[in-house]
Amino acid sequence: MPKLTEKYREAKLGDLFRPRRERGRPGLPVLSVTMNGGIVRRDSLERKDNGTLPPEEHLLIRKGDIAYNMMRMWQGASGLAQTEGIVSPAYVVVAPTDGIDPLFASYWFKSARMVHLFWAYSYGITGDRLRLYYKDFAKIPVRVPPKQEQERMGRILGIADREIALLEKKLSAMHNLKSGLLQELLTGSKAAQEKQE
Repeated sequence: MPKLTEKYREAKLGDLFRPRRERGRPGLPVLSVTMNGGIVRRDSLERKDNGTLPPEEHLLIRKGDIAYNMMRMWQGASGLAQTEGIVSPAYVVVAPTDGIDPLFASYWFKSARMVHLFWAYSYGITGDRLRLYYKDFAKIPVRVPPKQEQERMGRILGIADREIALLEKKLSAMHNLKSGLLQELLTGSKAAQEKQE
Protein backbone atom coordinates (compact mmCIF):
# COMPACT_ATOMS: atom_id res chain seq x y z
CA MET A 1 0.00 0.00 0.00
CA PRO A 2 1.52 3.40 -0.96
CA LYS A 3 2.18 5.99 1.72
CA LEU A 4 -0.29 8.85 1.95
CA THR A 5 2.43 11.38 1.17
CA GLU A 6 3.15 9.64 -2.15
CA LYS A 7 -0.27 10.74 -3.40
CA TYR A 8 0.53 14.39 -2.87
CA ARG A 9 1.81 16.35 -5.83
CA GLU A 10 4.16 19.31 -5.80
CA ALA A 11 2.86 22.57 -7.18
CA LYS A 12 3.00 26.30 -6.69
CA LEU A 13 -0.03 28.26 -5.51
CA GLY A 14 -0.01 30.04 -8.87
CA ASP A 15 -0.77 26.65 -10.50
CA LEU A 16 -3.81 26.24 -8.25
CA PHE A 17 -5.20 29.79 -8.13
CA ARG A 18 -5.56 32.56 -10.69
CA PRO A 19 -5.98 36.20 -9.69
CA ARG A 20 -9.46 37.62 -10.22
CA ARG A 21 -9.19 41.30 -11.05
CA GLU A 22 -12.71 41.96 -12.31
CA ARG A 23 -14.29 45.26 -11.32
CA GLY A 24 -17.25 45.24 -8.98
CA ARG A 25 -20.72 46.31 -10.03
CA PRO A 26 -23.63 47.99 -8.26
CA GLY A 27 -26.21 45.91 -6.42
CA LEU A 28 -23.80 43.36 -4.96
CA PRO A 29 -23.17 43.07 -1.21
CA VAL A 30 -19.93 44.53 0.14
CA LEU A 31 -17.94 41.76 1.84
CA SER A 32 -15.03 41.88 4.28
CA VAL A 33 -12.33 39.39 5.22
CA THR A 34 -12.08 38.76 8.96
CA MET A 35 -9.39 36.95 10.93
CA ASN A 36 -11.61 34.24 12.41
CA GLY A 37 -14.91 34.47 10.59
CA GLY A 38 -13.63 34.34 7.02
CA ILE A 39 -15.69 36.40 4.56
CA VAL A 40 -18.72 38.19 5.98
CA ARG A 41 -21.02 41.00 4.88
CA ARG A 42 -19.45 44.31 5.85
CA ASP A 43 -22.77 45.59 7.25
CA SER A 44 -22.77 42.69 9.76
CA LEU A 45 -19.60 44.01 11.39
CA GLU A 46 -19.64 46.46 14.26
CA ARG A 47 -16.83 48.50 12.75
CA LYS A 48 -17.44 51.94 11.34
CA ASP A 49 -17.83 51.97 7.56
CA ASN A 50 -15.55 54.61 6.12
CA GLY A 51 -15.79 53.22 2.60
CA THR A 52 -16.60 55.81 -0.01
CA LEU A 53 -15.43 53.88 -3.05
CA PRO A 54 -18.07 53.23 -5.69
CA PRO A 55 -18.79 49.55 -6.49
CA GLU A 56 -16.80 49.78 -9.74
CA GLU A 57 -13.63 50.49 -7.76
CA HIS A 58 -14.10 47.36 -5.66
CA LEU A 59 -13.08 43.88 -6.78
CA LEU A 60 -15.65 41.30 -7.81
CA ILE A 61 -15.58 38.05 -5.86
CA ARG A 62 -17.53 35.03 -7.07
CA LYS A 63 -18.88 32.12 -5.04
CA GLY A 64 -16.00 29.68 -4.50
CA ASP A 65 -13.29 32.33 -4.76
CA ILE A 66 -10.94 33.02 -1.87
CA ALA A 67 -10.07 36.54 -0.80
CA TYR A 68 -7.23 37.47 1.50
CA ASN A 69 -6.10 40.60 3.23
CA MET A 70 -2.65 41.18 1.74
CA MET A 71 -1.54 42.98 4.93
CA ARG A 72 -2.76 40.22 7.26
CA MET A 73 -2.37 37.00 5.27
CA TRP A 74 0.69 36.20 7.38
CA GLN A 75 -1.79 35.99 10.28
CA GLY A 76 -4.29 33.85 8.36
CA ALA A 77 -6.76 36.55 7.24
CA SER A 78 -8.53 34.82 4.36
CA GLY A 79 -11.91 33.36 3.57
CA LEU A 80 -14.08 31.49 1.10
CA ALA A 81 -16.87 33.39 -0.67
CA GLN A 82 -20.25 31.74 -0.19
CA THR A 83 -21.92 34.24 -2.50
CA GLU A 84 -21.03 36.75 -5.19
CA GLY A 85 -20.13 40.20 -3.91
CA ILE A 86 -17.56 42.96 -3.95
CA VAL A 87 -14.51 43.46 -1.75
CA SER A 88 -12.03 46.23 -1.08
CA PRO A 89 -9.23 46.62 -3.63
CA ALA A 90 -6.87 46.21 -0.65
CA TYR A 91 -7.70 42.49 -0.79
CA VAL A 92 -6.45 39.89 -3.23
CA VAL A 93 -9.09 37.65 -4.83
CA VAL A 94 -7.99 34.28 -6.18
CA ALA A 95 -10.10 31.87 -8.23
CA PRO A 96 -9.38 28.15 -7.84
CA THR A 97 -8.36 26.12 -10.86
CA ASP A 98 -9.58 22.56 -11.49
CA GLY A 99 -6.72 21.19 -9.37
CA ILE A 100 -7.94 22.57 -6.04
CA ASP A 101 -11.15 22.30 -4.03
CA PRO A 102 -12.07 25.76 -2.66
CA LEU A 103 -13.53 24.49 0.63
CA PHE A 104 -10.42 22.42 1.32
CA ALA A 105 -8.22 25.40 0.40
CA SER A 106 -10.08 27.70 2.79
CA TYR A 107 -9.19 25.37 5.70
CA TRP A 108 -5.71 24.64 4.36
CA PHE A 109 -4.89 28.36 4.29
CA LYS A 110 -5.54 28.51 8.05
CA SER A 111 -3.10 25.68 8.87
CA ALA A 112 0.09 26.56 10.76
CA ARG A 113 2.29 25.41 7.86
CA MET A 114 0.50 27.57 5.28
CA VAL A 115 0.36 30.63 7.55
CA HIS A 116 4.13 30.24 8.05
CA LEU A 117 4.64 30.14 4.26
CA PHE A 118 2.45 33.22 3.82
CA TRP A 119 4.64 35.00 6.38
CA ALA A 120 7.85 33.79 4.69
CA TYR A 121 6.74 35.11 1.28
CA SER A 122 5.41 38.44 2.57
CA TYR A 123 7.49 41.59 2.24
CA GLY A 124 7.64 44.81 4.22
CA ILE A 125 9.90 47.21 6.08
CA THR A 126 8.75 46.01 9.51
CA GLY A 127 6.92 42.94 10.79
CA ASP A 128 3.59 44.70 11.14
CA ARG A 129 3.78 46.08 7.58
CA LEU A 130 4.22 42.79 5.74
CA ARG A 131 2.23 42.37 2.53
CA LEU A 132 1.61 39.29 0.41
CA TYR A 133 1.02 40.32 -3.19
CA TYR A 134 -0.37 37.80 -5.67
CA LYS A 135 2.96 37.55 -7.53
CA ASP A 136 4.61 36.30 -4.32
CA PHE A 137 1.59 34.18 -3.30
CA ALA A 138 1.84 32.46 -6.70
CA LYS A 139 5.48 31.41 -6.04
CA ILE A 140 4.73 29.52 -2.80
CA PRO A 141 5.63 25.83 -3.21
CA VAL A 142 3.12 23.35 -1.79
CA ARG A 143 2.29 19.67 -1.71
CA VAL A 144 -1.35 19.10 -2.49
CA PRO A 145 -3.46 15.93 -2.11
CA PRO A 146 -5.57 14.56 -4.97
CA LYS A 147 -8.81 16.46 -5.63
CA GLN A 148 -11.04 13.66 -4.35
CA GLU A 149 -9.17 13.62 -1.05
CA GLN A 150 -9.34 17.41 -0.83
CA GLU A 151 -13.13 17.26 -1.22
CA ARG A 152 -13.40 14.59 1.48
CA MET A 153 -11.25 16.64 3.88
CA GLY A 154 -13.27 19.79 3.18
CA ARG A 155 -16.56 17.97 3.91
CA ILE A 156 -15.22 16.52 7.18
CA LEU A 157 -13.89 19.88 8.37
CA GLY A 158 -17.15 21.57 7.38
CA ILE A 159 -19.14 19.05 9.46
CA ALA A 160 -16.78 19.60 12.40
CA ASP A 161 -17.27 23.39 12.11
CA ARG A 162 -21.06 23.04 12.13
CA GLU A 163 -20.91 20.77 15.20
CA ILE A 164 -18.64 23.24 17.01
CA ALA A 165 -21.05 26.09 16.18
CA LEU A 166 -23.99 24.08 17.60
CA LEU A 167 -22.07 23.24 20.78
CA GLU A 168 -21.06 26.88 21.23
CA LYS A 169 -24.72 27.89 20.86
CA LYS A 170 -25.77 25.33 23.50
CA LEU A 171 -22.98 26.45 25.82
CA SER A 172 -24.07 30.07 25.46
CA ALA A 173 -27.69 29.10 26.25
CA MET A 174 -26.54 27.18 29.37
CA HIS A 175 -24.51 30.20 30.55
CA ASN A 176 -27.55 32.43 30.10
CA LEU A 177 -29.72 29.97 32.03
CA LYS A 178 -27.17 29.79 34.84
CA SER A 179 -26.92 33.59 35.01
CA GLY A 180 -30.70 33.88 35.19
CA LEU A 181 -30.97 31.30 37.97
CA LEU A 182 -28.17 32.97 39.94
CA GLN A 183 -29.90 36.32 39.61
CA GLU A 184 -33.19 34.88 40.87
CA LEU A 185 -31.52 33.11 43.80
CA LEU A 186 -29.40 36.10 44.83
CA THR A 187 -32.27 38.58 44.69
CA GLY A 188 -34.52 36.26 46.67
CA SER A 189 -37.28 36.13 44.07
CA LYS A 190 -36.84 32.37 43.58
CA ALA A 191 -36.81 31.70 47.34
CA ALA A 192 -39.92 33.86 47.82
CA GLN A 193 -41.75 31.94 45.07
CA GLU A 194 -40.85 28.61 46.68
CA LYS A 195 -42.15 29.78 50.12
CA GLN A 196 -45.47 30.78 48.58
CA GLU A 197 -45.87 27.33 47.07
